Amino acid sequence: MTFPERAWIAAIIVLAAGCSGPKDAAAPVEVGADVPAVDALFADWDRPGSPGCALAVSDDGEPVYSRGYGFANLDYGNAVTPQTMFDVGSVTKQFVAASISMLEREGKLSLDDDVRRWLPELPAYERPIRLYHMIHHTSGLRDYLTLFPLAGRDHYFPISLVQILDMMSRQRALVFLPGERSEYSNTAYMLLALVIERASGQPLAEFAEERFFAPLGMDASLMYDDSEKIIPRRATGYDRHGDDDIRMVHNFNFDVPGDGQLYTTVEDLLRWDHYLHGPDRPAIHAAMLTEGTLDNGEPLGRARGLYLGEYRGLQTIHHTGSSWGSRSVLMRFVQPGVAIAIACNDGLADALALAYRVADHFLAAELTPAGGNDREEDSPAEELPAPVPLTHQQLAQFTGAFFSSELDAIYRFGVVDGRLVVRIEQEAPLEVIPIGDDRFRFSLSDQAYSGVVAASLEFRRGSGGAVAGFELGSGSEQGIAFERLQ
Repeated sequence: MTFPERAWIAAIIVLAAGCSGPKDAAAPVEVGADVPAVDALFADWDRPGSPGCALAVSDDGEPVYSRGYGFANLDYGNAVTPQTMFDVGSVTKQFVAASISMLEREGKLSLDDDVRRWLPELPAYERPIRLYHMIHHTSGLRDYLTLFPLAGRDHYFPISLVQILDMMSRQRALVFLPGERSEYSNTAYMLLALVIERASGQPLAEFAEERFFAPLGMDASLMYDDSEKIIPRRATGYDRHGDDDIRMVHNFNFDVPGDGQLYTTVEDLLRWDHYLHGPDRPAIHAAMLTEGTLDNGEPLGRARGLYLGEYRGLQTIHHTGSSWGSRSVLMRFVQPGVAIAIACNDGLADALALAYRVADHFLAAELTPAGGNDREEDSPAEELPAPVPLTHQQLAQFTGAFFSSELDAIYRFGVVDGRLVVRIEQEAPLEVIPIGDDRFRFSLSDQAYSGVVAASLEFRRGSGGAVAGFELGSGSEQGIAFERLQ
């Protein structure tokens, strides 16, 4: 393949210096000379007082370019380097998928297994959930991140895998029948982490360290399973609330790996990429990269913990991550074998877009002309139903206390200043807005529901016409039943 001349020179310099192995954390090494066109992509972060990003690029496993921009911690002024450790969010999922694939190859489990073989605590649903459904996001399991606020807890409420399993054991209905359609599920990967533990006898953190991190020299990688653990060179996450209003975002108390909670560096991510896709790829490679399907055979565009796509004529494999003011991506261009890893500690950074722009530079000679459908675009936002005015007397019929055994939560409704509000457990009251006959949605301005975009409820009446209960949902996640308490 053809790279810009400076990139080739950079790679030659690195190889001559013997820098392709693990780097000395005390003396960060950056590969080759500056490439201003690439550095310019990160100009918004490469300045004083800004959170930052780390970038690393490899060609067939050999380093091509790496840089750090901005600051890993604004309290102490620690700069981001390629050796900074980031929480890479859902990039973690491919490691969970690889662990499942390895156990499958060893005959310790099968993707055809009913999940209840490993997690008998789950209900017997109308159609069995197979591990295949879970690893490909076709299980129909409700997302625990949606259930948290619905149960009166903050997002990423400190919890254990067993507690997540207990919460899901009370979910008597699925969003859809397994294999019927696809919907991204963090719950599925949390439960897969528990399957790995029960099938292997090791928690995910130990399994990943023994099977992947240690053998591959990923010395700066760990599954975050202990909130008291010291993580050297850790980047603190930040969100922006205005040009000059940058706020720290962290939840170091959430230490349950599965859907996320991998701490790593961009350099270690490239070591992983080369292991999984390089010339000496592991035996699990073919399974990991086989596109999943719905039960009717419709392709998903997903493999195991990975997205299969195309950008400007080149086949891509990638996954992004988002967690507590952090954004990341690991992307491989299958031919000609270029990998790009980006991690940022700015919640507004678009790591995926940055990866495409970096590819525009390093793969300029390989890419087809820009234009057309270069990448999958986000679906347009769903228009919210308009509010329907109701009188105080009309709202009063919905007041009272309602209980859900599935969420183990009590919702208390009242009318305040002509608005129907609900108190969920001990949380502050939230406004619910009428949108039709007996139907309401939560006010999206309520901070507790910032991640539950389409949270809605529909009241149910008894034989005498009085309100007897309601059904609660989020987007397509309908059917959580509440009954009025007498």
